[in-house]
Amino acid sequence: MSALDPDLARYFADLAEKFAPLPADPTPLERRARYWTLCALGKTALPSTVTMNDVQLDLEAGRVPVRLFYGHDGSDEPVPTIIYFHGGGWVVGDADTHTPTCARLAHEANALVVSVDYPLAPEANWRTLTDACFQAASAIATDRNAQEFGAPIALAGDSAGAHLAAVTAIRARDEGNFHVALQALIYPTIEPTYGTESYETFAAGPGLTRADMQWYWKQFVGDEHAVNDYRVAPSRATSHSGLPPAYVITAGRDPLRDEGVNYANQLRAANIEVTHDEHTSLPHGFLRMAKYSAATDAAINQINTRIGQLLRAART
Repeated sequence: MSALDPDLARYFADLAEKFAPLPADPTPLERRARYWTLCALGKTALPSTVTMNDVQLDLEAGRVPVRLFYGHDGSDEPVPTIIYFHGGGWVVGDADTHTPTCARLAHEANALVVSVDYPLAPEANWRTLTDACFQAASAIATDRNAQEFGAPIALAGDSAGAHLAAVTAIRARDEGNFHVALQALIYPTIEPTYGTESYETFAAGPGLTRADMQWYWKQFVGDEHAVNDYRVAPSRATSHSGLPPAYVITAGRDPLRDEGVNYANQLRAANIEVTHDEHTSLPHGFLRMAKYSAATDAAINQINTRIGQLLRAART
């Protein structure tokens, strides 16, 4: 097993000195405030070539804001679209916390990234939340009249956002609403089970802990964690056949590592083309840690570049 990247070991040690632990059972507001602080501390400069625009989608599930990041390199080639769902355990995070992530993805993948600012749990239950994500993706993917969004289309996200990308990919297949060329799942949350080897090894972190994930799942599904529904756990889909190719990224020092690997294997067993990269020395949530670690910065560049490459390969 690779050791934690030394730069990030120093980062976590510094956080432990600066911040007292959250309460054992924090409120959503306490979680959100801490997450906002960490994202603000780790914020990096946005690529100068990327432009942004905020719009509102009026959906059956309600009004959902989206933020568009234009990473076009100036060529005549239409760029692909990446519909992005932010991480944060379904409870924290928004378009602002993930602006550096999405702007960098737009630049390095040479794509239009559409960040979906979906309603958060526990105020929105898992049915409403996943409905909003699917409806937003459908509206984005089918809006050809405005010529705002280009094909091919990827669904992407990190952590709980990767869960929402996987759920939306299954629903798009089942409802035949739009074509997804790629699902890019960055250290995905897949199912509310806590007994994998990686959960045992990294129960206390670094960063994300098993207790954290149990709290997040409670906010998202309440007492319905065992419901046999792919919207709760994409691994519980009746079939994974016919889903889009997947790019699965796992972090080696992450309690969620094994469920990401297991989902990649589930997809392969259904004859889905899967590309899997594991960044062995990195922890969960490393997308917001590029400021502190050269290894993290390089990993993010690799991920973003490969997403762009896989999307362009899908076009051909």
